[in-house]
Order: sequence, then structure tokens, then C-alpha cells
Amino acid sequence: MAASPITHCTLRVLPLVIVPAAILIGGPWLKAAAGPVATLIAGGVAAVFMVVYANYLAFLVQRRQDEVQQASTGFAAQWGMAAGQAVFVALLVMPGFTDFVAVTVRDMAGRTAPDGKLVVLAMTAGFCALVLLQSIGSVVMRAVWWRAKR
Repeated sequence: MAASPITHCTLRVLPLVIVPAAILIGGPWLKAAAGPVATLIAGGVAAVFMVVYANYLAFLVQRRQDEVQQASTGFAAQWGMAAGQAVFVALLVMPGFTDFVAVTVRDMAGRTAPDGKLVVLAMTAGFCALVLLQSIGSVVMRAVWWRAKR
């Protein structure tokens, strides 16, 4: 039995409701449990939930694809990830960009001396940037694949 359009819409919007609700409900407790435990719970659990849910939605979309669409997805995943990683490395080599990132992360953390919070924030920002560039690379490579097949 196929799921209704309301069910599909609900599944796609659910993370936008669950994560803010969890933050509002757990906020007072997380303030009381300040330190590494709060950081692990707030950041780690939310990140894991969103990554798992994004993969779940991707699998839902892929189940409905025909062979040509699946080939397009495979090409985009294979080459888009590599393209995103190459762009990320190229950006890291640029001195102006690395200075900009260092100053931005330092200002976001509100620290002048390197400490654990600054390092974690920098690594998190780098990971987010890498994933964003890989996603953009996948979209571009999918467009390239469709353009080549016409």
C-alpha cells in the first residue's frame, strides 16, 4: 500500500519540527550540564539525527528512480564528491581564504587564544564546508551528465 502525499510531506518536514522542539525542551537541562557533555549531546545528537534523516530521504528518492536516473545519480555521487573535495583543498591552499576563515572562526568562538572550543568550532566549520562543496559538486556533475546524454 502506497503512502499518502500527506505522509510524504510530514516525513520531509518532521526534522524541521523535531530538532527545534528538542532544543527548546532540552535547553534548560543543557545549560545546567554545561561542558563537554552538553556539547556532545547538543551538537552530536542533532548532527547524527540530521545526517541519518538526510540519507533516509535520499533512499526514498532513489527507490522511485528508473535506470537512467540511477545512472545519473551514481555518476553525480562518484564525481561530485571528488570535485567538492578538490575545490575544498584548492580553497585551503589560498592564503587569503585561510586567513579569512581563521579570523571568522576566531570571532565566532569569541576567543583569542587557541583552545578546545576554537579547535572544535574550526573542525566543525571545515566539515560543514566540505559537505556543502561535495553537495554542490554532485548537483553540478548531475547537470553535466544530463547535458552529455542529450
